Amino acid sequence: MTTDAREMSRNLSLISFNKIGQLIGGVLWAAIVPRWLGPEAYGQLALAMAISLLLWWAGDFGGLEVFGRHIPSLLDRKPEDARQLFSQTFLLRVLVAFSLIPIMLMVGPLIAEWLRGWPSFLIAVSAGIHIISWTSYHVLYAQNDMGKWSFEVSWRLTLQLIPMLLVGAYGLSAQMAAYTFNELIFLAIAILWTLAWYKRNSFKPNFGFLKPYARMGLGFWATNVGIILLFRTGTILVQIQTDDPVQVSYYDLALVVFFLVFTIIDQLTRAFLPTVSEFEEEGQSERVGFWLQTVTQWGMALALLAVVAVQYTADWIMPFILGQDYGDSAIVLRVMLLALPALVLVGVGTVATAVRQTARAKLIAIAIGIVLFWGSSAILTPRFGAVGTAWAMTLGLTVYALALFAQIREDLQFKWGTLLGLVLLTIPLLLLQPLVASNILVAFAALAVVSLLYLGVAMLARLLSPAPLQMLSGLLPNSR
Repeated sequence: MTTDAREMSRNLSLISFNKIGQLIGGVLWAAIVPRWLGPEAYGQLALAMAISLLLWWAGDFGGLEVFGRHIPSLLDRKPEDARQLFSQTFLLRVLVAFSLIPIMLMVGPLIAEWLRGWPSFLIAVSAGIHIISWTSYHVLYAQNDMGKWSFEVSWRLTLQLIPMLLVGAYGLSAQMAAYTFNELIFLAIAILWTLAWYKRNSFKPNFGFLKPYARMGLGFWATNVGIILLFRTGTILVQIQTDDPVQVSYYDLALVVFFLVFTIIDQLTRAFLPTVSEFEEEGQSERVGFWLQTVTQWGMALALLAVVAVQYTADWIMPFILGQDYGDSAIVLRVMLLALPALVLVGVGTVATAVRQTARAKLIAIAIGIVLFWGSSAILTPRFGAVGTAWAMTLGLTVYALALFAQIREDLQFKWGTLLGLVLLTIPLLLLQPLVASNILVAFAALAVVSLLYLGVAMLARLLSPAPLQMLSGLLPNSR
């Protein structure tokens, strides 16, 4: 196995390990907190957490793409510039973090009356702490330390559960205080892991240094904000257009599962950026195209199988985990996860555009997706509640992904025919859903069989490259 394949295999293995923790945390959170709080109280907490997540992106500045693209080469050529990029980004994010507090105190009550005072203050503080911690996690990513980088997202819900259970019964302010405390834990861990980057003489304000990186960074910041608008404004739209916390709880619980799957796909695809950037710096464009194509092929295939899995099992799993009070969230999740294959195209498109050092393709695509999402939500949500918002989000994400794919397809060396072939192979599997969904054991058995058949046929039809299987075999103890 080649050196780059072995390095990518190691990164994917570390991320996959952390994702086990994320899956456990997501299941525990969904199984315990909604039942404990009840639909109305959980709907309020879900809205507060969604707003905090939206605020994170005010201080993003495309940091992951900028650090992932430039830190590796700067460490080789100009280590002091790498440290300057880190420190000036940190200072800029601190300024943004403090500015969020007065903004949220003014805007919070306009969204919902019960967000007045402490809840809005804590929403802003928790978001600010998260923004500051990102600088450390982003530099870990740029150094190819994928295990520590993926820890940030993967274990958040698991660790958040403990303080939430201790104080959550005392109301929304206490719940958001627990949420803020969890952010402090992750900030402390981030600083501990990157202490070598915190040198006093590097932290003199010199924002002019950031100018060469600003154009790339702001472009990706705008697109990252766009993707979060597609994800998280749905919760706010349900609140505004239905004024029903129960509908908010249905939507947010489905979104918790959906976002869990999204972060897995997003981190697995982004894990390739530092290595692929090195190929680009060395003028090895063929290797860039090969790895982007391989990730796209297998990502699409596995995402399509995940859609099949949800259609087979969602009606059983969601009520079992959440309780019968939240049974209606199953249909919301089934609709959302129809957009799962689109997320693969978005993730790979992010890597491709970062290698290009331009976010133009993403900006155009995300703008189209957001307009469709908000426009269709205005029609569907008042009529169908959370389910209508889920259909609007699925439409917006799918169109966004296809618009992005159309612009960067040459970079991926990926053909429309391959994409269509992978989708068409899935249709017969979906048609089996009424036959297998009546029994959960039958559903799982059928899923295992059809998944193997699907992957086998796709490889025989040359829709999938054997490279990932070779990477996995190279990780076995007896391999060399």
